[in-house]
Amino acid sequence: MARCFLSLFCPSVASEHLTRLVEWCDRYSPLVSQDGCDGIVLDITGCAHLFGGEGDLLLDIRRRLHRMNIEAHAAIADTWGAAWALARYGNKFIVHGENTVAALDPLPVEALRLPSEIVLELRRLGLLHVAAVRKIPRSSLTARFGSTLVWRLDQAFHKAEDPLTPWRPPAAYRASRILAEAISTTGSVEYVLRNLLQEVCVKLEKDHLGSRRMDLACYRVDGTVDRCEIRTSKPNRTISHLQRLFSSRLEKLWAAFGFETFTLSVLNSEALNAEQLSLIETNPVRDEESFDALIDRLGMKLGFQEVNRVRICESLLPEYSVEFRPASEPIAAGAKWPDYRIRPIRLIDPPMRIEVSILIPGGSPVQFFVGRRQHRIVRSEGPERLSPEWWWRDNKSRWGVRDYYRIEDEQGLRFWIFHHAGQWFLHGHLP
Repeated sequence: MARCFLSLFCPSVASEHLTRLVEWCDRYSPLVSQDGCDGIVLDITGCAHLFGGEGDLLLDIRRRLHRMNIEAHAAIADTWGAAWALARYGNKFIVHGENTVAALDPLPVEALRLPSEIVLELRRLGLLHVAAVRKIPRSSLTARFGSTLVWRLDQAFHKAEDPLTPWRPPAAYRASRILAEAISTTGSVEYVLRNLLQEVCVKLEKDHLGSRRMDLACYRVDGTVDRCEIRTSKPNRTISHLQRLFSSRLEKLWAAFGFETFTLSVLNSEALNAEQLSLIETNPVRDEESFDALIDRLGMKLGFQEVNRVRICESLLPEYSVEFRPASEPIAAGAKWPDYRIRPIRLIDPPMRIEVSILIPGGSPVQFFVGRRQHRIVRSEGPERLSPEWWWRDNKSRWGVRDYYRIEDEQGLRFWIFHHAGQWFLHGHLP
């Protein structure tokens, strides 16, 4: 299949807005690139028939840009160089094959995308048009101007490769829908989304992959685009679960006059191999999937950085015995929690200073005050002496050797307190 390029020349668009215009052009081709500070180039090979042909595609782009109050000149040709020249200096919009020579010959030498110093030198020699340059022997051009001039001539007339670097590489797994009529309701968008998810997930399953991050681009009738994105804590290709994650985001889409084009892309994917299901009624695989689905819903609402797992560490000190790891990371093996170790579900950080009364020096506490509130102790267990492990002793911490007590007051409330350097502290509430 012959290559086909579309060049857009937008002299009135500010450079900071051109990037958004490049993103908008993604609806016409997955290979889009910014061409300087005033242009865009699209590789539309195999795409024109989706819009009724090259003429209808070109007319559709210009009509949409006109509604957006953007002045644009566009042209289609077999090469990037020819399309670039026709969009800026030509009076023909679609040129192919042998007609390229006749269309480019009358154009000024600036149409060859040459540096300004070469253009000035050509004009000084009286070579004002492309046809005049083509009549000069190649050896003479190379000797006088170097390889740049001959290289640009070959690129314009399809004698040398002119590779296009996409502004954003197309996703390996993507699906698109162009609707005959625009839609604006959330239910209609969900219907289209389900079809896109089915198409993408089939491809993922075929390659034993799952999605970690998906993006849905919804193009409005006026050419603007609205997006919603979802993430998962583990690779996933379950259509119902992905649809549920998207549903909470679709309500925030603003349809205006309606959406007419949708593109679903898998931005991040990871290996997801098949797992053996259990034959018994209690299915651990299904239970784990339900837990992962819960993490995904919480992560989408709160942010995955706020959803953590608790990992048990090999340390007697309460502040080092557990650590929080992001739930989206792979599960790391933790230490086994000793049965004899009774600790609060949640520690007070930093420990709260309290006033404690004892009957005899070195004995168990009999009452303590939290602020102005008095708690009379009816039961007490301790002391349990905790000291830093040898690998923590070089770490200058405020807390050294501590004597902990498990106490209960007359109302049945249980506390975890410790004695350190002549002072008492409340470190947590026991269940």
